[in-house]
Amino acid sequence: MDYLPTLFRSLSALTYEQLEVILVDNGSTDGSLGACRAYAEDAPMVVSVVSEPIVGANYARNRGLELCHTDWVYFFDSDDELSPSFLEEVMPQVGDHDMVVFPTLQCLGEKCAPRSFVMSDSPASQILSSTLNTQGMLFRTSFLRCIGAWRKDLEVWQDWELGVRTLLSRPRILWLEDKPFHLIHVHEEGITGPSMSARLEARCHTLEVVAQEISDKADLRALYFRYCILEGMLRREGNPKELCQLSSSFWVKCLGEALRSYVAWGGRGAWRIALLFC
Repeated sequence: MDYLPTLFRSLSALTYEQLEVILVDNGSTDGSLGACRAYAEDAPMVVSVVSEPIVGANYARNRGLELCHTDWVYFFDSDDELSPSFLEEVMPQVGDHDMVVFPTLQCLGEKCAPRSFVMSDSPASQILSSTLNTQGMLFRTSFLRCIGAWRKDLEVWQDWELGVRTLLSRPRILWLEDKPFHLIHVHEEGITGPSMSARLEARCHTLEVVAQEISDKADLRALYFRYCILEGMLRREGNPKELCQLSSSFWVKCLGEALRSYVAWGGRGAWRIALLFC
């Protein structure tokens, strides 16, 4: 609820004229539904407000996708701030692509920094870099529906899994790396949670889902390293758990242990090191 006024201002500032906005309330109890309805009455574009009674971000996103009538669809969360010229700049370039991928800014308080962005259609790259995220993807609506949209059984890292699944389908991607669009405001109430230990079972479930989706050796090695990095983060939080059940060669296990230790001691950018071996 606290972030909605900022979101609404950014929606109203969008300069693209052929715009349809769908706001999906997902069982809120803090007045968000009323705020969305009030905004829809005065918004400078057509805004539909609907409710999805089944709690879960992916249920809400798929509900919006079901109601979408446009050729292209973009998803955003209540704590996002969209760039005014985003669609006006991007839509003339889409051509026959299936999706558009672009960088975003992540903000914690007054401090903002670009999210990790690697221009690669390799699933292994997505597994480690998480470049494809909710706010950094614009989809052709028919393509997203064809690949199965958002998995409803995932509670965290939903966009990470969708990014992997998207790349496995070999889409035609338009990469825009010149400048980041949108601000993603980070806070403890967000979907991911305040720490890696928070919602750990849900994180492991998402990792297991991706393990079932991939088969390429490089992708499986990347996923193994992703597990190792997560275990290193847990060690740093004082929660030394062993999570990975994937089999690996001796040298990969050695590198994995090095990654765990590096992350546990506060090392940054471990995913970039891991990507060199995938």
